[in-house]
Amino acid sequence: MMNADNSVVFKMHLIKIAPDTYEQYLNANRGNLITAVAIEDGTFGMYASHQPDDLTSNYLFEAFDNQEAYKEHVSSDQYQQFAQEMDGVVTNHDEIDLVPQFMGHQNVALNISTPNDLWVNIVRMTVATDHQAEYKKAVTAELQGALSNDPGMLAVYVGTEEGKPNEWVIYEVFQSEENYRQHIADPAYQAYKDNTKQWVENKDVKQTIGDVLVNQNNN
Repeated sequence: MMNADNSVVFKMHLIKIAPDTYEQYLNANRGNLITAVAIEDGTFGMYASHQPDDLTSNYLFEAFDNQEAYKEHVSSDQYQQFAQEMDGVVTNHDEIDLVPQFMGHQNVALNISTPNDLWVNIVRMTVATDHQAEYKKAVTAELQGALSNDPGMLAVYVGTEEGKPNEWVIYEVFQSEENYRQHIADPAYQAYKDNTKQWVENKDVKQTIGDVLVNQNNN
């Protein structure tokens, strides 16, 4: 598990690409992300996915040990090559800085870069201002228990948008849809959901297709 403190750099990217460029984008992204986690000590995890029904809508979550590690990544040869290859491919790119609230994964490094059956969710929600601390306590307890008791939950990262502490983002990776269904049916999850539902003002869950999901095993 990574320390979810103020030194960690956690980012969400919403990436739109031109039609019929997905394979080009994926191949370039694969080389960049795999290399980054392999050779950059401070690059903790890289997770790329896309919408099931739209290859032009892509997502990238990144976690770095600190700001220096992030700067090392964006100045690296593999990132610069990727950026060059994306000229004319990426049509819109929104980068959202997230304040980490919880970051955890199983004690096995992820190294996924080929078609797979992983179940990847991006959850975005608004939590009432007066219940931020209570919600953080509840979601942390639920996820710590899930990671300890459910090996099918491979990774989960929780953050709030920088400057918008009410806006929460949860990125979660399960071994399969079956593992996800088992997770949300678990009594502990149901209790968490019931106890926090009055604090959640809106919620959007997107199930995405995992493309490249790699991290370092530094629990």
